[in-house]
Amino acid sequence: MEAEPEGRQPVNSRERVKAALDHRQPDRVPFGEWGVDHDVVEAVLGRETFWRNRRKCTLATWAGERDEMVESWKRDLADLVKALDYDLVPVMLVPGKDIQPAPIKQVDAETWESEDGHIYKYTHGNDAILCINHKATPAVSSVDEYLERLTAGAGDGFRCRSYDPGKGFELELEDPSVLELVEHVVKELGGERFVFYRGVSVFNIPHFGGGMEEFFLKIAMEPELVKECFEIYTDYETAVLQEIYGTGVDAVMPGGDYSDSNGPMISPEAVRRIFLPGMKKLTQAIRSHGLRTMMHNCGNNIPLMDLMIEAGFEAWQSIQAVLPALDMGRLKRDYGNRIALWGGINIEHLHDASPETNRKDVLYAIEQAGRGGGFILGTSNSVSYGSRYDNYMAAVDAWREGRERWS
Repeated sequence: MEAEPEGRQPVNSRERVKAALDHRQPDRVPFGEWGVDHDVVEAVLGRETFWRNRRKCTLATWAGERDEMVESWKRDLADLVKALDYDLVPVMLVPGKDIQPAPIKQVDAETWESEDGHIYKYTHGNDAILCINHKATPAVSSVDEYLERLTAGAGDGFRCRSYDPGKGFELELEDPSVLELVEHVVKELGGERFVFYRGVSVFNIPHFGGGMEEFFLKIAMEPELVKECFEIYTDYETAVLQEIYGTGVDAVMPGGDYSDSNGPMISPEAVRRIFLPGMKKLTQAIRSHGLRTMMHNCGNNIPLMDLMIEAGFEAWQSIQAVLPALDMGRLKRDYGNRIALWGGINIEHLHDASPETNRKDVLYAIEQAGRGGGFILGTSNSVSYGSRYDNYMAAVDAWREGRERWS
């Protein structure tokens, strides 16, 4: 890191992010990403990586190469953070050492088939291998059915011992190796960098079943069922987080996309009635353990901003700032004293624009939102596969140029 200018007290990345979340002016604009896909990571580090390499990770899992994959995640995430001087670091649970890959055979260069008849194809758009004939489980028809599915499919190294509506879930961590990445990053970077945990959903409820279309229909036709299921899922995630609180992370960052670029996909009234109580319960549990709360939520969320703030989220990440409604200056003026804004690098421009355009995006965001804290620089979602390396480096260089503008 660069030497601090004369007369300024040294501040590390962790304290810098906390200042921004508290709407205090940090010594410089904090910078970090929710995710960086492997093509840019490899260009930065000069070597291949499993980190956010969907195709390579799928093949490694099938081949029983879990340990090699996780070691790459641990090493390359830490090295990426150091190389680009990120202030924030994402962590999540990893596959446990006891994972048993299902037998699968390769049909051709881009096709695989499992023993149970599932067909997987390579997709060039996001460099992933996806199932093309998966039949979704029907959506649940009762709270009891949802509870049965959730407890039977807990996974991620956890086993459900019991559930009491008044007391919540009692979970047992059967495979502590799922915490390998979290523990490694905290040991390597904690105390210096701001470490946040990903992996909690606040919208599309795991094990609910059905596709998104059926989920939306359930929200419209059976809102009380969805509400009760979401509250049960919130109880489950609150129990999982008991294993996270003691690891040394600084924040928990739930995710869930309530909106697309046109606005909310369900009404703000439905979000308030169905999802807000569970979100409040989750953020209160997180903050009661001294951790900060942040939200990853794509789309034009202007009609939901007051709800996100009321829910207790201290920062909003995934701001699609190319939309006029999400202009960083407008967001700072209207909401910047109540919730921190994390964005300013436009994913669309990383793919299709020039380095100069990306440079201007960053300087504009810092100019509009950097004064008085409450701002973190990062992409409007993630540095997704296909982002141009020269465009992202132009954004990083612009941050270095403008990061102390309001210090």
